[in-house]
Amino acid sequence: MNIRPFSAVRPNAEDAALVAAVPYDVVDTAEATVEGLGIVIEKGFQEGGERLRNLGYHLESLAIVESMDPESGCITFRSQN
Repeated sequence: MNIRPFSAVRPNAEDAALVAAVPYDVVDTAEATVEGLGIVIEKGFQEGGERLRNLGYHLESLAIVESMDPESGCITFRSQN
């Protein structure tokens, strides 16, 4: 499935690092464990989802973006079963 157009919003490195660290602080503070993760839109062309799955986390994504073309504005989603 292709959808167009899109605009990319990229957080700066400091914001991204802060957001990435928050769940671990919450889990540690609560002395809890992560049993699964849910993502609304996963960027499948990047390695984050694969890395989490390889670490043993159960990860569910509602949609996985396979590719994005900034010139045409075309977004291609990965087919899921």
